[in-house]
Amino acid sequence: MANTGSSSGDTPKQVFNPGIQKASMEPRSMYRQKTLSFRTVRSMSRDLAEADPQPAVNSRKIPRRCQDDKTESPQRQALRETSQETLDLLPALLNRLNTACEARQSKKVSFHSLRRLHSQDCPRFPSPATIKVINEDTLNVAVRLFASAQTQRPGPSASRPRPSSCPLIVNFASHRKPGGGWLNGALAQEESICYRSSLALSLDRTDYPLGLDEAIYSPYALVMRGDLASGHNLLMSPSTPPETLPVISTVSIAALYRPRLRTIPLNPALRRPHSNGRHERHGSGGHRSFGGHSHPHGHRNSGSQRRVPPRSHSASPAISSSHPHTRQVFERDRDRNLSKAKMRLVLRLAATNGHEMLVLGAFGCGVYANPPAEIAHCWLEVLREPEFCGNWWREVYFAVYDPKDEGNFAIFQRVLAGKKV
Repeated sequence: MANTGSSSGDTPKQVFNPGIQKASMEPRSMYRQKTLSFRTVRSMSRDLAEADPQPAVNSRKIPRRCQDDKTESPQRQALRETSQETLDLLPALLNRLNTACEARQSKKVSFHSLRRLHSQDCPRFPSPATIKVINEDTLNVAVRLFASAQTQRPGPSASRPRPSSCPLIVNFASHRKPGGGWLNGALAQEESICYRSSLALSLDRTDYPLGLDEAIYSPYALVMRGDLASGHNLLMSPSTPPETLPVISTVSIAALYRPRLRTIPLNPALRRPHSNGRHERHGSGGHRSFGGHSHPHGHRNSGSQRRVPPRSHSASPAISSSHPHTRQVFERDRDRNLSKAKMRLVLRLAATNGHEMLVLGAFGCGVYANPPAEIAHCWLEVLREPEFCGNWWREVYFAVYDPKDEGNFAIFQRVLAGKKV
């Protein structure tokens, strides 16, 4: 498979260093719904700056719209302010922990640059991991896993966590923009992670756009905020010093964007023979391929191609409410195989870097309109491939956040919950 993005091999990256100067620690935001008061945040910023006299890395400033813009939603305005506060607080916080360099490091890998796992490297835990499917935010699950690992870890609690004690999460990334739309108030899974952690500091703009076969591994991301339901409150307090904040590792990888799907009956006796469907147009046509695969985030048009408007999708197209006896699958085998190759890359990164706890998820099953049942089955098939047998992990969680009960959580629970891998 051709590498369609910029390639930098496995060379570690250090990014987000536009210049060394004292960063302003006073947040500009007046947004304080459910969060700490202005005085509390200002006091915390001042305390961090005084505790760390070193110059902090200058934070990026986000573009601000006119104050009289009446068309913007209050939530988007609030999230934009939250992103600015996060950037304001991180430099002094990371300098205090002496982890500013770690927070900027990342490594770009591809299908071809990361080798297959060798069985002799397997830690061979006493028993297989039992998959748990949780209807919750990705970071919330990872934070609980981190806390559990710390209670079982010998030595002082303030010492730097080992990779094996840091859960690895999958960031459903934008293929073209580091952090997606987090600086502009967007709210999908990637943006949610960036609002709450230092992940965005490790995403190097020169690594974008991500190729179909590429991912970015960020070994260190400090979690310093709660979730949206808590108002993105800061986790630091007199009883929670910065040294005890959760640390996670992340694989940022882009799912296929609106691949072609076809509808099949759930009863196998009613199914017609499946072809790879290059000329098939039943079910859902209208989406291009690039390099033999659907482009992960949109159309790439050549001069001879006619632009076709995207079709509409429900958030969970696997089982239609109007047709409960059917579900949707990938129309083309190559799209299914590419999705599995991306999952394989995630698992290789996890094992190669010594991660014992995984937080996976409904990869591309939101606005990207990948079929949830197919994605769940793909995960299970890859996890059970011979390469990953032998008990590589202690814990395998699927965080499938489905607050509106649109079906994704129920599908993943049915396919994956309780399975041994």
